[in-house]
Amino acid sequence: MTDVKHCLNILRRTPPSDVVDNLERLIALRLDLDEELCQRVDTPLELVRITHKGKHTYDKDTKTGKQFILCDYNRDGDSYRSPWSNEYFPSIEDGDECLRPSENLRKLELEANEVFDHYRHAYFEGGVSSVYMWDLDAGFAACFCIQKEAQGDKDLQGFKGSWSSVHVFEVKNQAQKDTYEYRLTSTVLVSMPLQLKGLGDIDLSDSHKFQQTQTLRSFGEQKQSHLEIMGEMLEDLELDLRNTIEGVYFQKTKEIVNGMRVTDAEIKARDKKMADTLKSAAGSKKP
Repeated sequence: MTDVKHCLNILRRTPPSDVVDNLERLIALRLDLDEELCQRVDTPLELVRITHKGKHTYDKDTKTGKQFILCDYNRDGDSYRSPWSNEYFPSIEDGDECLRPSENLRKLELEANEVFDHYRHAYFEGGVSSVYMWDLDAGFAACFCIQKEAQGDKDLQGFKGSWSSVHVFEVKNQAQKDTYEYRLTSTVLVSMPLQLKGLGDIDLSDSHKFQQTQTLRSFGEQKQSHLEIMGEMLEDLELDLRNTIEGVYFQKTKEIVNGMRVTDAEIKARDKKMADTLKSAAGSKKP
């Protein structure tokens, strides 16, 4: 456990944009810590792009034509489950033994994906969202993911930012009838590297994690009740995360850029546009 803490301390002191590379280096040095580190370290989300046996590449759910997000919560070996078709890509020979939600939970998962897709469009105006659910002994768990990338235009060709948010719910039955404990852990990772002549290299990256727990009594139709409760908790916590990141990083960057003494109006306009573009990666709409 001490060695794991040392590895985590190293990762905390390195740029969040390099977390994937640094994690791979640590695992190469300590293969015995592979599983423990992968469970503890948050990495940016990736969209489905799987090359099977060096030949076929999956870049979407071939049955529905929709993209989905890769993460530990939909992984089984080297295959990943699509929340839209409930199929694994690449397919697994013994498909009946794959990890899948129960029939009732699968219905809830499908509805959650439809609702969360509208949420993503309203708040982020782009990107990809996925919701994965799995059964627990006394309830169920759910993971809501959003991944969005932002690229600069011709004036900011060196800019490419990404936003990854992961919201994991643990919903458990309580002793009292129709009462559930909803435990939410939310993580947001932002990465915004930029390279421009005259400005040098800029790397504005960070990660934040928050937790929230509520014990509530379900109401009405149970499926609707779970979605409404989780949706409200997720929306409130993600808003807090977005405001924290925007206020501390994006707004401060804009203040610094605006305070620079630049005599060339064109350069000043470009620098201001850079700060505005950094801010836009978090989504241009407010609740």
